[in-house]
Amino acid sequence: MSASPSPSRPGETHSIFIRSLMVLPRILSAETPGQNELHPAAVSLKLFPRGGFSSSIKHDRLDPDTLSYFDLSEEISSLINSNDTNSFASVHDLLSGIQTRIVLNIQKQQCSNPSNPAGLDSERTPPPDTHVDYNLTIDFSSLISLAKQLTVSRTSTIQLHTQIHIQQISIYTMIGILPHERTKKQSVLVSLMLSNCNTLPLDIQALTHSVYETVSQSSYQTVEALADAIATHTLAFQNNQVTNSINNVTVTVEKPQAVSYASSSIRKFPSAHLNKPFEPTGSRELCRTIQPTGYPDTSNYLYP
Repeated sequence: MSASPSPSRPGETHSIFIRSLMVLPRILSAETPGQNELHPAAVSLKLFPRGGFSSSIKHDRLDPDTLSYFDLSEEISSLINSNDTNSFASVHDLLSGIQTRIVLNIQKQQCSNPSNPAGLDSERTPPPDTHVDYNLTIDFSSLISLAKQLTVSRTSTIQLHTQIHIQQISIYTMIGILPHERTKKQSVLVSLMLSNCNTLPLDIQALTHSVYETVSQSSYQTVEALADAIATHTLAFQNNQVTNSINNVTVTVEKPQAVSYASSSIRKFPSAHLNKPFEPTGSRELCRTIQPTGYPDTSNYLYP
């Protein structure tokens, strides 16, 4: 008789996934202090009951090991859409608000569940453990004018950091090895994946503008050197704070017209090979992604 397969971790197979819940939060404008703007966003929430769904599967009901995703969706929507004047100071503030509502809603569902003998005890300190882990992600398509998309995420298992993904900052810069490339500016797409300490929220707009200005005024022959310079600049960005709040960064540089024949070419550089003594904390990883579209197109060049 063959040995029975070992059970997989609950987080790998047992989960509830609320995907792309569309919301319209009001976030204070970085360009116009004191005013807020509506920004379409998509909220995704993945929940992992640590013990799996065994009880709910057995009894076919909402037992303490699972949750009502409808109630969770309503809780998130009510926080953001319930009041036209309700606004958030930043995406970090929005994330924190949703996190609080998620935990409170899970506790409420578990304590009011008839199958759960423990009632809601307002005197209990700290609040009871929900035994549910989660990943929270918010996608913005218009929050940063210079980038194609912004994605921010937090997880209950790593509570001190926010993952920030600034995708495809379109920049014209002097880049290339061949003589004819050095006479014109070419477009590159820069993406940053970084980890930010929650106690020192990063000004994402300011970082994006800083990277844009630095790259647009630079002149490099290779994307490797350009990506390394961007990583160094990002890690040194202090957001007007004494302590750097960026723990690590992955830089991706895309040069759409880099080659004429290959369908794709990707080089990835381990972060351990790029550490420098002056870096504050963490590590970095550079990724050169070349996505050609055929023969070089002169529309991709910007004449000085």
